[in-house]
Amino acid sequence: MKKILLLFGLVMSTEVSYSQVHFQDASTQAGIDNTGKNYGIAIGDYNNDGKEDIYVCRHTLPNLLYRNDGDGTFTDVAAQAGIAHEGATTCSVWGDIDNDGDLDLYLGNQDESNILYLNNGDGSFTDISESAGVNTPYRTRAVLFSDIDQDGFIDLYVANMTAYNYMFRNNGNHTFTNITEESNTQDFGVAMGSIFFDYDNDGDPDLYLTHDANQPNILYQNDGTGRFTDVSVPSNANYAGQGMGVDVGDVNNDGFLDIYITNLYTNTLLLNNGNGGFSDITANAGVGDLGMGWGTLWLDCDNDGRSDIYVSNDSYFSPYPNLLYQNMSDNTFQPISQGSPLASMYGGYGAASADFNNDGRVDIFLANNGNDGNQLFVNLTNNEHNWVKVKLRGNQSNRSAIGARVEIEAGGKKMIDEVIAGASYASQNSLILHFGLAEAEVIDRLRILWPSGLVEEFEQLDVNNSYIVNEGENTVVNISTPEKADVALQAWPTPFTNKLNFTLSLKQAGFLKLTILDLSGKVVAQLAEGGYPAGHHSFEWLPEKAVPGVYICHLHTKEGQQFIRTIFMP
Repeated sequence: MKKILLLFGLVMSTEVSYSQVHFQDASTQAGIDNTGKNYGIAIGDYNNDGKEDIYVCRHTLPNLLYRNDGDGTFTDVAAQAGIAHEGATTCSVWGDIDNDGDLDLYLGNQDESNILYLNNGDGSFTDISESAGVNTPYRTRAVLFSDIDQDGFIDLYVANMTAYNYMFRNNGNHTFTNITEESNTQDFGVAMGSIFFDYDNDGDPDLYLTHDANQPNILYQNDGTGRFTDVSVPSNANYAGQGMGVDVGDVNNDGFLDIYITNLYTNTLLLNNGNGGFSDITANAGVGDLGMGWGTLWLDCDNDGRSDIYVSNDSYFSPYPNLLYQNMSDNTFQPISQGSPLASMYGGYGAASADFNNDGRVDIFLANNGNDGNQLFVNLTNNEHNWVKVKLRGNQSNRSAIGARVEIEAGGKKMIDEVIAGASYASQNSLILHFGLAEAEVIDRLRILWPSGLVEEFEQLDVNNSYIVNEGENTVVNISTPEKADVALQAWPTPFTNKLNFTLSLKQAGFLKLTILDLSGKVVAQLAEGGYPAGHHSFEWLPEKAVPGVYICHLHTKEGQQFIRTIFMP
């Protein structure tokens, strides 16, 4: 990690500080500043190496897959992966459609058929659009994954600008069924940004659609079975403007997700009242940016435990810069991006966020349309605030855990977020949830509400760590700085090429479990489980089908747990 941070520091330029928030523009040095008609962004770890990768949708030029190399640079591997589609792709979304542990990719295209790529697990993809039945040909502006009926498989929503929208049910066999009418989501408006989120806290994903052309936005309430009811009017979520992007976050940490909408001219903030309704607090909150807004996202830019807002503007259409609004904790915000790289004056469209260098601070990626190039803003804010990241892997729920909600209690605050696949404008944020903890020195409670209905709670967790939770296993795996328990596990050689040897010593007879995890938390091998006598024991791992990369050896005994990292380099 020190090496990665050092390299990031070496490649950065144009450092700016404002209100104790520091971002640097690393676009050129990172190798992501491709020019052209860039539109949307989808962030996801497609190769399960523990680093967030980026897919960029473009018109007239091949799409890009930026593989995160872990040293502050990215490499475009779209062509070798088989997903360098050259046409007019506007949006995309990552999600594990078959629950096999890797992320698949869906593209929303303009005036050509949409594409579904199945991840082969070896860094390559296969186009299954036609056989899957999701190759619709209309002008798509948003694509979303969510498990609307909570059957364990993520479903697909396609929002179109010039035709009615589609809802596809995942059949669990690499095919989908059009259930638009059955689900009652057949919107005929000028669709733009869209998002699934649980607005009423009843445990199932609801659907919000933004519209252009002064058409009212729509809020569809899910009855839990995948059947939706239009509640736009009674909920006061039927804002009518020239809507573009949308994202959700909890303004006031009251446990209900609020909606931020970008528009041509004034943007809009709808506060969730917690009773099924929303209030427009844009003016009082001070977030009514007048630019030509497209992408937007909520993030805790300074890890103070409050959600901030970033806005991407097309500054050529309307001469206003991008904006970062800092949450002042009283339902008001202050713009803090003046004079910084964040106040880009480019043709901004897609915007998404992730912690690309795994340093506990959220970074921002922008897709710019024109000759300016894409932009990567690396967060170097140094205020000693604490943080935690949570990655979820479903078992009974869908493997990507899309739709799961995480609640964090720390330092007297309660924060929430959901795993969402598709938001902003034509974009997708990281599937890993990030929480700023301010000065809190311990996480009092981590609570997970899984799409399956299972609720799991963990208490007294260390801060400044990244955790993986596998549904139903009642354990939290810390992949940041694993703490050794009073057990003695040794592994050698490391790195290794064909066999990894283990020895361990048990002080007393009892239960022993030894597993191998990849960096996504998926169990790739189980070497031991059961009762063992006291004394020394030996095991070995022959990774016949494993891909090269970093793995975690996890020992669990009556005496505690131990984690060892190793690298497989065949």
